[in-house]
Amino acid sequence: MDQILINAFIHEQSIGNRPNGTFSTQAYDNIVKELQEAFPEKLVDKDKIKNRIKYLKKDFGACYDIFKNATSGFAWSPHTKMWDAEPGAWATFIQAYPQAKDWMGKPVPHYESLKQLFAKDRANGDGAETPAEMRQRLAQRMGIPEGNIIDDIDRMATHNEATRETDNENISSSPEANKKHKTYKEEVQEKLLKGIESVSDAITKSTDALVKAHTAKLSMPAKEIYQHVNELGLDPMDKKLAYRFLTENANVLEMVLGYPIEERKEFLMDILPRY
Repeated sequence: MDQILINAFIHEQSIGNRPNGTFSTQAYDNIVKELQEAFPEKLVDKDKIKNRIKYLKKDFGACYDIFKNATSGFAWSPHTKMWDAEPGAWATFIQAYPQAKDWMGKPVPHYESLKQLFAKDRANGDGAETPAEMRQRLAQRMGIPEGNIIDDIDRMATHNEATRETDNENISSSPEANKKHKTYKEEVQEKLLKGIESVSDAITKSTDALVKAHTAKLSMPAKEIYQHVNELGLDPMDKKLAYRFLTENANVLEMVLGYPIEERKEFLMDILPRY
């Protein structure tokens, strides 16, 4: 049921029902209808779908944020649904990322499918690191106590001002001096925020470039892909899964079409992701 749900979200995304990274009302209506048709015995509504995909997204994000840093020795297996690597590679990786130990031998179902939905979000969008979280991380690197880095800058500046007044009672307290002090704080804040925005823009541009490059690989029209799938004589549910899977994975489509026609159905069913 999770795989059909995820595939339904992928399909809605592929037909433009996720503008600006947010699924439209029409997308949810379509998904509810599809799940109700696939599982008439279950009570399926919009709230249940939202809660389930939110849970799947959270679990995927925790895993993705670790293994996006993995070396080439790591691979997610579509058969075991787990991350595979040699013991030595695991040891080195866990030393750098201790949380990776939690995923040794732990299945991560639908990882590649969820990656199509939410990998971009982890860099830019819903589920990505928020500006506040980014400032917090920068604060830790700079040795500033935990909290909002902007507030910390204010407290540091106030403390420095009080120290200067204690050390030198003749320090100017004129409006002009206060104005310069305020301008200095604002300048620090502005530079920090510009730096964060610059990093965010760079991530957005690189992510968009990757998405465009992936889309460019799909040279076969969707109608032709459907014709190839239809010729295999799959049952209705497998036909839907195969069509969506091949439409979203140009490299897999090329591999399937390269297989002998008489064995193509069996080959496709072996690699088709399912719960």
